[in-house]
Amino acid sequence: MTVAISQKDQVLTPSVAAQKGYPDVRADIDNVTRPVVFGLFTTAIMWLVVASVLNCITALKLQFPSFLNFSFLSYGRVAPAAEGVFLLGWCSLAGMGVGLWIVMRQSSRTSPGVGMAYLGVGLWNLGVLVGLVATLMGQVRPFAGLEFPFASAVLIFAGFSFVAFWLFLSFDGGAENTPIASMFVLGAICWFVWSFLTGNLLLSSNRFTGAMEHIVSAWTSHGLVWLWLVPLAFGVAYYLVPKVTGRPIFSGPVARVSFWLFFILGGLTSMVQLSGGPVPLWLTSVGSGASILLLVPIGAIIYNLYASAKGSDRVGVSPSASFVRFGLIVALVAAAFAALGSLRSVDHIVHSTLFHVGVQSLVLQGFVSMVIFGAIYYIMPRLSGCEWISSSLISLHFLGASYGVAMGCVMLLLSGVFSGIDLADADSLFSQVLQSSAFFYWGRTMSFGLLFVGYAAFVLHFVLMVLRIGQPEGEATLMRGAHGH
Repeated sequence: MTVAISQKDQVLTPSVAAQKGYPDVRADIDNVTRPVVFGLFTTAIMWLVVASVLNCITALKLQFPSFLNFSFLSYGRVAPAAEGVFLLGWCSLAGMGVGLWIVMRQSSRTSPGVGMAYLGVGLWNLGVLVGLVATLMGQVRPFAGLEFPFASAVLIFAGFSFVAFWLFLSFDGGAENTPIASMFVLGAICWFVWSFLTGNLLLSSNRFTGAMEHIVSAWTSHGLVWLWLVPLAFGVAYYLVPKVTGRPIFSGPVARVSFWLFFILGGLTSMVQLSGGPVPLWLTSVGSGASILLLVPIGAIIYNLYASAKGSDRVGVSPSASFVRFGLIVALVAAAFAALGSLRSVDHIVHSTLFHVGVQSLVLQGFVSMVIFGAIYYIMPRLSGCEWISSSLISLHFLGASYGVAMGCVMLLLSGVFSGIDLADADSLFSQVLQSSAFFYWGRTMSFGLLFVGYAAFVLHFVLMVLRIGQPEGEATLMRGAHGH
């Protein structure tokens, strides 16, 4: 089906639109997208649970190497499996569900072929499952961030392509001005299609070896985080902030310029991962400079969003706004640490440590995940027809996730700095390096406990919403302690 809605209708709530005699086209869009979005959200949350369990195992194994002493649960297998499931399972599936809903809402139309999207969701999940099993069985590719085997990548790409194709069929490309949120979402999807396909084909062809192989893998894995998930999360934030506050974006030109700057600079930052390796020095220098300059578009995006929400009394009480606000703060912190870590004098100390893992955790767990959580809190009442049942569960989720992310990432960053200083000291023994890191491992394990509590509250709440066990459609459920909009 194809439906259209006027610009005037887009700013009306469903009840007001009905009173004025306008067709509530958004309800038609929700009816079409509901099964696909539910499928993406439900399977993504299942992978979030799996990734959380695997992450807890990796944290415990750093302290107790004999814990669950099975070959398929060794640290070298569980760690990449947890990372792959979290990135390609939870973040990517949930992010695609949010992005699909946003683009169709802003295009105000849908297209036939929803069966193609169902097939895509199934293939995508099969790809993640194949990758998880293969990794635990020891079939791990020697590329950081791309450990899942090629067969898994093929299935994931095929599934992604079917869902993305259905989304692009529904996108109104003839619109005079593409909304900022849709620009970021569609830009992220286009980059994923190009980068993920190209990188995996080149790596599997065996035509690139040595330094070129590592350059391709660094470019591909870096793009999965910084040019797929990060711009997707920014697009979600650009959609949610005006919706929650009822105010337009502060500056459209700033948003569009920062969009192009982000994608131009973001693609140049990947070579920082290869500093000190057998690659031309100018490549890592370009990556370092781009990492510093990337602070400009990221800072502009965050300033634009904060200026749009400034003075609104809804920001402090809306669950969606609270998660997005936390995520944007973390995004700026992560970008600053990434720029700091790209400096040659700093990278010399932290390169072979957990510092860069901490930066990536800030991006994925602190920014991308939190923004996606905020979007799900906004979208689910519109798809399920009822509001969230408990403000206490929402607050528990927010506190557990925010404190858990903050503690875990701080532990990783500090562990990287202190162990790096010890490694740089020629008089230090390796046992001293391990001892200096042991304290931070305890903190990281405790952080996963907080995350697990927060995620458990969210999963329970989501299941209740899917079963339509919630408050009847009406007033939105606010954060605990809030008494107004």
